[in-house]
Amino acid sequence: MARAFADDEQTAEPVARSCERISAIALNGTIPVQMRLNLFYKLLPSHSSVRAGGLRLCSPEFLSAVDYSPIYIIAIIAVFWLSFSVFSLPVYAVGYPQFPDSRKSTIESAIDFHIHSSPDVIPRRLDDFEVAKLAAKAKMKAVVLKNHFGSTAARAVLVNKIVPQIEVFGGIVLNHSVGGINPQAVEAMHRIGGKYGKVVWLPTVDAECHLRVFHKPGIGIKVAENGKILPETEAVLKIVARENLVLETGHISPEEVMAVVARAKLLNIQNILITHAMADVPGLSLKNMQTAAAMGAFLELAFVNDLMGENATDGGHRNWHHVSISQMAAAIKLIGAEHFVLSTDLGRKPDPLPAEGYALFVKKLMGEGISQREIDLMMIENPARLLGI
Repeated sequence: MARAFADDEQTAEPVARSCERISAIALNGTIPVQMRLNLFYKLLPSHSSVRAGGLRLCSPEFLSAVDYSPIYIIAIIAVFWLSFSVFSLPVYAVGYPQFPDSRKSTIESAIDFHIHSSPDVIPRRLDDFEVAKLAAKAKMKAVVLKNHFGSTAARAVLVNKIVPQIEVFGGIVLNHSVGGINPQAVEAMHRIGGKYGKVVWLPTVDAECHLRVFHKPGIGIKVAENGKILPETEAVLKIVARENLVLETGHISPEEVMAVVARAKLLNIQNILITHAMADVPGLSLKNMQTAAAMGAFLELAFVNDLMGENATDGGHRNWHHVSISQMAAAIKLIGAEHFVLSTDLGRKPDPLPAEGYALFVKKLMGEGISQREIDLMMIENPARLLGI
């Protein structure tokens, strides 16, 4: 097409290249007005007196250079459009990078093992898709969606189709709403979710320990008694072992946690994570944490626990004890970063956005003397090992 407007073969090639540049308008991004004028400047042949003398419109030199040929008329129209329209050419049109600030994200390749999103019984700040998009924008590798009342496996499958820039995993929490310690619910979750139906949490808000610690009414769920795993728990653990799923301990008691970890190791379960190990539930001591780590379990540290306490912004967090970043850092130094996984456990309306909270968590831990290598172990390598990615 460009050759139809060119006076000769010598002019045709630069014109073709110019047309290709203009066609780049379909791309995303913007350029400032000065760069738009530079683009017009590039459209004119190098011998043009307009290039030599600048944009002196209507001057004799300008009119002489234009000579009313179609290509110059197109260029004149283009400069007015490029300079004054509300539309913008993408930066690719003139070879500039789309993102001038190319600094590395502090949580690049991170995995957040604990995010709450909507739809949910509890109001949440973001839905599944928004969580995934913001995590992808922060260059994270993966996130795990958790819901106390229903499986997130099918939701994870759909999010992966819509936001393919990041991997999203789901699972099931064995509370009353799914039948409690229900092997059939675990089987269905994994069959529906496939590789993305990966995590099995033992009871959380319906655990007997949770109800007792927070003085809630109701009949709580136990997974072990007198240090011995109950038969239905044994059945769930066998499914986790067979399908190579991730076993999370939920809000059960310290005694139950230790019994579960011991039995899980005998059943050859490879992926065990102690849910927010330093929080009120499960309420592990440092000695408990060391013992669990020695048996091969990972210990989760959740940023949300630093936001809890009597002065918490969210009312639902005021009945939990505050676990400071300095306490978490001390545990890391004592037990070793190779045994920990970082997560946020964010999602309530007043909470920071999960990706923002994760970045703040990392910054605060480093302020307490945790090295970049230790951070990488806890936010990238250890969670990736659990998920098999």
